[in-house]
Amino acid sequence: MNLGPEIVGWRAWRVVETPLGLRLASVLYDDLWEPGRVAVAHCEHHDPPAAGCACGFHAAKDREAALPYLVGRDERGTVDRVLGLVALYGRVIEHEHGWRAERAYPLSFWRRPALRP
Repeated sequence: MNLGPEIVGWRAWRVVETPLGLRLASVLYDDLWEPGRVAVAHCEHHDPPAAGCACGFHAAKDREAALPYLVGRDERGTVDRVLGLVALYGRVIEHEHGWRAERAYPLSFWRRPALRP
């Protein structure tokens, strides 16, 4: 499958414990990222991403814009949060601070420093 040219951006993930081991998860939704597979965005209204909707995989143009997502909702099973680079494919909409894409694949990760002494 030809995914088209890739764009690389910054994003944060939750790291969650599942019956199958640790998995990446969205920081805002319950969606899990499957290891070794390109993630495909879904929207019940149209093919993502679309103008006027927040659907699609979000990535920031610079690291600083993604840093705030290292803090937030950590539901049961969340063991950490990581910052990383993600490749965006397919239909992509650019905005001031980043992009929203139809498909995404994580490339690399940086774990946040421990907050406890």
